[in-house]
Amino acid sequence: MLSRTDCSTTARRFRLARSWSADRIILAVGGHAGRLQVPGADLALTYEDIPYLDFLPDHVAVVGGADTGCQIASILADLGSAVTVFEAGPALVPAADLSVSAELGRAFRARGMNVRTGTLVEKLGADAGAIRIDYRSGPAAGQLVADAVFFAVGWPANLSHLALDAAGVHAEPGAIIVDDYLRTSAGHVFAAGDVNGRSMLVQTARMEGRIAATNAILGPTRRASYDVVPSGSFTDPEYGRVGLTETEAARHHDTVIGIAYYDDLLRPVADGRSEGFCKLIADRRSHAILGAHVLGEYSAETVQTVAACMAAGMTVEQVAELQLAFPTFTEAVSMAAQKICRALGIGSFPQVWSYLGPED
Repeated sequence: MLSRTDCSTTARRFRLARSWSADRIILAVGGHAGRLQVPGADLALTYEDIPYLDFLPDHVAVVGGADTGCQIASILADLGSAVTVFEAGPALVPAADLSVSAELGRAFRARGMNVRTGTLVEKLGADAGAIRIDYRSGPAAGQLVADAVFFAVGWPANLSHLALDAAGVHAEPGAIIVDDYLRTSAGHVFAAGDVNGRSMLVQTARMEGRIAATNAILGPTRRASYDVVPSGSFTDPEYGRVGLTETEAARHHDTVIGIAYYDDLLRPVADGRSEGFCKLIADRRSHAILGAHVLGEYSAETVQTVAACMAAGMTVEQVAELQLAFPTFTEAVSMAAQKICRALGIGSFPQVWSYLGPED
């Protein structure tokens, strides 16, 4: 995402911060935009180059259709560029819930963006002041010419300038290995933020920074937790998520799904932003909320309501009873929870949405 950073606002500045105890070290050196290892890769830009553009390219190709790539593509399309997105996986945002991936792809195409999933970029080359992109979709090869190419293909840690071997710190390609206490293989060295590759979100880096500092000073007393970490991606349409996807949840749970569509809510309809949904995933036996996935206006704000409920250990029927402000987009949370309760046969929730066909 564009929000990826280390635990300070100077994300791209390398820094080595010592804790108050002279024999404890905290590494928070951040990360950088990765590059695809293909011929001509030096012709491509990354999101770090956007502030330095002196013109808006007429046609842009974005290589990588995960969070950062979709944000770059969406913003440049808003500014008027023709945009092509190349994604090697079968759908945009491969880590997202399938419902979000499918709807985001549909929305991008409806905006006139060219979305090529299941496509590998094999080579870049100069072409009369533009850039030629050689790509392959299955057995079919193709070419496309763009004025600029942006890589959004990962976020490796800034490790090259650190003498990790000399310090006895083990690292995988792109990240330093840490335990639950954020200790590296050298017990007196802790790693927080993008450098450990665990989450690469601002909110997580802040949490890790606090925990690493506490453990460096007081000893390993606090564990880092990643169970409830809401995130949002500021595309058009926006989307947010927390917890498990439907596919992930189904591996270990008997799940129940509730989806509230924005066109059933007054505020989205009144604002003219009625395309979207809030999807809740709950465990049939425990009634615990396992995940939430929201697409549409204010998604990142709405999903945080669910995250707070999950962190508090609320059951789906408790969420269904919340008296959320009216009219708001966040009403979708209680509506989706009520749909799950109706499917489970618990509570007394009348059908208050506008669907007139058979019940779900």
